[in-house]
Amino acid sequence: MTRTSINFSSRIKFWVISIALPVCLFGDSPLRLSWPTPNPAFARGMGYSAFVQKTGPNKEFSSGVFGCVRNNGYKFHEGLDLYPVKRDRKGQAEDRVFAAMKGTIVHLNKNSAHSAYGKYLVMEHSDLQPSLYTLYAHLASIEPNLQKGSIVDVAKPLGKMGNSASYFIPLERSHLHFEIGLRLTDDFQLWFSRKDFKTTNRHGNYSGFNLVGIDPIPFYASFQKKSFSKPIEYLRSLPIQTKVRIKTNKIPDFVTRYPTLAPTFKKGSTFKAWDCSFGPFGIPLRLDPSTQSSTKDPMIKILSFDLAMQNKPCRKLVLKEGSNFVPSDQLKTYLELIFGLNLG
Repeated sequence: MTRTSINFSSRIKFWVISIALPVCLFGDSPLRLSWPTPNPAFARGMGYSAFVQKTGPNKEFSSGVFGCVRNNGYKFHEGLDLYPVKRDRKGQAEDRVFAAMKGTIVHLNKNSAHSAYGKYLVMEHSDLQPSLYTLYAHLASIEPNLQKGSIVDVAKPLGKMGNSASYFIPLERSHLHFEIGLRLTDDFQLWFSRKDFKTTNRHGNYSGFNLVGIDPIPFYASFQKKSFSKPIEYLRSLPIQTKVRIKTNKIPDFVTRYPTLAPTFKKGSTFKAWDCSFGPFGIPLRLDPSTQSSTKDPMIKILSFDLAMQNKPCRKLVLKEGSNFVPSDQLKTYLELIFGLNLG
């Protein structure tokens, strides 16, 4: 088994490893990054068709990437679908799935029927600022030695790629659904209990409702180009889609969990509201306490938004009602989860 390396600089090496092992981008501490499957196509600069699993034989490969890519752009896909490079005689995927970063297993679901994600696991990467999560879904199996609390190093195996889900995924579309992002609240059950869901929350704080992702492809591409060495640098480079002021002086656990995303907050300070900046598709980028709110202000006040980013058909954060701009239901959901509020 051979391995070759290409030195970009003394700071970062780009490793291309044969398909039995993952393709890794090793950077300076604290971030060391690995591609989550053994397919080297992305690392070699190849296009979507070389690594992305599309949603059907007559669909575009872009249907498997992040964003408004499903149902003619009206359905959002919060991750990246990666197809296998090796199958057995029955057509079952044989690719192993690897940890994208060093982290801790915080959730495992081993019952396919309990989630649209099928068999899946979530890792949190608490050594980073902010502490990102990664999610690995539709697995055929999870490594038997893994359990909640297990610490897994970057590029170590997590399980085998598959087609597990609470719905039918054809064997020929076996893939890894991969996410990177942030967690909105430590008390997801409070929000869930207020809603009229017909199902049980079996996943605690690691339900998909409570996880907001970033697009993995530009994240990896930017790291490969040495555009950032810490996640906070990448998040600060993302455009702000919407900025709102929410009238509450509650201190959300989001702020204490992600202090780098609330740099102006000081414990014991007095304020009336929070100015919240959201990036592409609703990723929270920054929360700042504010003393500017008045009694005449609405509960949620739109401070600014990027009109160009509102042209996409899904995941709109701001809507126009007559001559007014108002928060969308999606934005209200994010604010409810972050602040523990019921916004109707």
